[in-house]
Amino acid sequence: MTEAAIQIQNLTKHFGRRLGRRVKAVDDLSLEVAAGQVYGFLGPNGAGKTTTIRMLLDLVRPDQGEVYLFGKPLRRERNVLGRVGSLVEGAAFYDFLTGRRNLEVLALTSNLDLSPRRFEEVLDLVEMRDAARRRVKGYSTGMKQRLGIAAALLGDPDLVILDEPVNGLDPRGISAMRRLTRRLVDELGKTVFLSSHQLGEVEQVCDRVAIVHQGRLLREGTVQELIHERSRLRIEAEPLTQAVAVLEPSWDCAPDGQGALLVDAPRAQVPAIIRQLVEQGVRVFAVSTQKQTLEDYFLAVTEERGEDDSMAEERGGDVG
Repeated sequence: MTEAAIQIQNLTKHFGRRLGRRVKAVDDLSLEVAAGQVYGFLGPNGAGKTTTIRMLLDLVRPDQGEVYLFGKPLRRERNVLGRVGSLVEGAAFYDFLTGRRNLEVLALTSNLDLSPRRFEEVLDLVEMRDAARRRVKGYSTGMKQRLGIAAALLGDPDLVILDEPVNGLDPRGISAMRRLTRRLVDELGKTVFLSSHQLGEVEQVCDRVAIVHQGRLLREGTVQELIHERSRLRIEAEPLTQAVAVLEPSWDCAPDGQGALLVDAPRAQVPAIIRQLVEQGVRVFAVSTQKQTLEDYFLAVTEERGEDDSMAEERGGDVG
């Protein structure tokens, strides 16, 4: 059985007050991250991602719930953090020092007794050996992010936690970050816990993902499992208005503006849909399945949750 790098059980955290009630930043969150994968932690801004990460690093204490890292309870065995490296809320360095000197200072303040070779290894890994001789004040955002990951890797951690690592990067920088993230897992055998709202990137780099919204876990699974959970059919049929009338009672559907009908239904429902249309005198010319992206899926499930929350507020109760 693959070891669990992270286990979160019923994690809850409140902050401040709104309308007389404390606000839940994280709401009864539970999930498990197996070792040896890139795990995407997805959600819009304000979904509770950074708060959760800060609790994983023992920077914030939960109001309730437990965090286990490599099977050890963080609250009682804080030394397990020695197996964790992190880049949270962007990289911060001394601008007047070189990249390499910044890493040396960080190693000293973290009580890491490292050989000169270790600094070269992490700089090579993030493709920053030459740039590390320059002062950080001349670095681009992407270079600072890569140096931040080098800092996270100094202690050769088993788990690397990255909070929005591609924020502010140009396409070249995003591509470099994607390659680096996969290399940490595929070549170095580490586990990467990646928080992001850049869904296109997550789809390309992650093995498994969790979607959170307003501090709650909405869905969890592999990327392929999630994007195949829902599908959309494109049906070319005439008359189109009649096709809509036939299918609307059973499926969400609407014209696509190009002479076809889009139906939210799995591929397995195609025979039943065609049968209904033909029985009602609708001529069917073609049926195809539209490929869904992770972004499509994410928008669908978070919009559904938003509607549920709105209805709960109208009833005057809490959601979940």
